This record gives sequence, C-alpha cells and structure tokens, in this order.
Amino acid sequence: MQKFKFDREKYLNIFRTQGVGVALTALQKDTERWEYEAFEGRAGYNPEMWEELEKVRDFSRELWDKHLHS
Repeated sequence: MQKFKFDREKYLNIFRTQGVGVALTALQKDTERWEYEAFEGRAGYNPEMWEELEKVRDFSRELWDKHLHS
C-alpha cells in the first residue's frame, strides 16, 4: 500500500476557483477511494489510515464552514 497522502491545498484551490460543490465532490470521490484502501487494500484493514481519514472528514466540515461564512 502506498502512503496515504491528503493534500488540503488541492481542495482549497478547487474551492476558490470552482466553488464549494465541486471541491466537496472531488474530496468525496477521493475519500471513497481512501476508505476502500483503508478497509479493503492489499494489507486489509489499516487502522492508522482510518484514523488519518478523520482529518479529511474534519476538513470537509471546514470547507462547508468557509462557504457558509463567505
């Protein structure tokens, strides 16, 4: 399994240029892939990766908050 890599700036750039809907859709698609890897990857369940995904979920809420307060 390759190292889990979450790039906040990728989604912030999408948010700034294309809006919250496009940014959250891109984030959701990537999150689905990461969740699959966390549970069904070659190594099986990866608890460290699952815990890291909590940061992604927090960031998703942060994007909504930015949208609501802009």
